[in-house]
Amino acid sequence: MARRLGRRTAWLASAVLAGAGVAAAWNISPAASDGGAALGDAPTYGPARLSAPPNAGAVQARIWAPGLDAGYNPQGLAVAEGSLLVSAYRSDSLRRNRGPCRVFRLDPATGTETGRFDLPPPCGHAGGVAYAAGTIFVADTRTLFIVPFRLAFQGPQGTPPVRIVPLGPGLTGSLMASDPDGVWIGSYREDGPGGMARFPVPALLGLADGQALTRGMAAAEMPIPSHAQGAAPDPDGRRMWVSRSDLGWGRLEELDVRSGALLRTSPAPGGLEGIAFDGAGRLWGVSESGARHTYDVPGARLLWPFHPVVFGLDPVRLVPQRPARDQ
Repeated sequence: MARRLGRRTAWLASAVLAGAGVAAAWNISPAASDGGAALGDAPTYGPARLSAPPNAGAVQARIWAPGLDAGYNPQGLAVAEGSLLVSAYRSDSLRRNRGPCRVFRLDPATGTETGRFDLPPPCGHAGGVAYAAGTIFVADTRTLFIVPFRLAFQGPQGTPPVRIVPLGPGLTGSLMASDPDGVWIGSYREDGPGGMARFPVPALLGLADGQALTRGMAAAEMPIPSHAQGAAPDPDGRRMWVSRSDLGWGRLEELDVRSGALLRTSPAPGGLEGIAFDGAGRLWGVSESGARHTYDVPGARLLWPFHPVVFGLDPVRLVPQRPARDQ
């Protein structure tokens, strides 16, 4: 989310002065606290309950995002061998959009944290995480990190071997997605469409030490809309679901994988970041709206909902709206 916070800071003071009028304009209801109970460890700051998200009727599970009290800001999400993986970076202020990176593992049934590991420099914004073929992939803006799953969570805080792969020109590691034998790396843009490129896992694992990953190595590409934060191919591989958001609004959009054409859009929680399907067809997502480094800012409760959770929803129960590219 590093590309957006500077702009938010610029208009924060005037927005706070507008108070409830701003909240109404953004379709935010911070006072609405019927977002449901969440599993896991609740943060010690913020409201006692979650703000009510759009399409709450589709939500089947909620888990507090890990590391909130410590300042971790959730970004990417993946499903791996029955667990949920959340990539995050640590920040202590609104203006600080990079920091130490960590990957957490959660039990989706109980919300319990079952492992974690830290990523080495230059990781500072773990924008996306993916899992494919027994391997965890984490993307920062200019770098890809590769970790064997079986070695990732050794003890309470793992220290696994990490391969560091530079991203060459034309590739920006803002978000990630995966299918059984491939990984997608996508770019975030506010001023126009971004793009995603797919790389077969054997090609990624076969890179020589220090070799950069380039756009020319991609097996497939597709356009994605502005404000894209996460992506997930559906089980049949024909559609790519894309999460679009800012702290105060969210969208889930279904795109044709081949053309990138918009097929359907549905309202989603504000601050929605990474998304991924599990084996049962449930779509999981993680929201950063309410992460400590933004919610501790004076006036934040007037501006943004409090919904820093990992949540699972039934896509069939989503109520769509008229397709629209722009918020």
